[in-house]
Amino acid sequence: MKYIITETQYKLLKESAIPLFIRRRANKESLKHFISLGEMNFPTLCDDFSDGYEYSDSVIEYAVTELIEDMEDEDYYNDVMEYLYSVCRHLFEDYLVGVYNDTCKEE
Repeated sequence: MKYIITETQYKLLKESAIPLFIRRRANKESLKHFISLGEMNFPTLCDDFSDGYEYSDSVIEYAVTELIEDMEDEDYYNDVMEYLYSVCRHLFEDYLVGVYNDTCKEE
């Protein structure tokens, strides 16, 4: 499921019921670290993914899961997951699709 948020929705998500410690932890630099780990986790991307969006979704899923792996039992887990997916897509999807497209160009 591809979910792209607008700037207004992004701001509203930041002000939602997501716990403050999550919102603080989900800054661009912290998320970039987990995105980088996700990129390293999928080194053969041209063989494993059909397009850049599938690659992007996989890297983002990996990053979000790693970021909040210690919170699975919390009541707000699903809201946090949705929030972090949205933030990561907003910040990194174009970059990740570009990585895939640049790496997997047909010659």
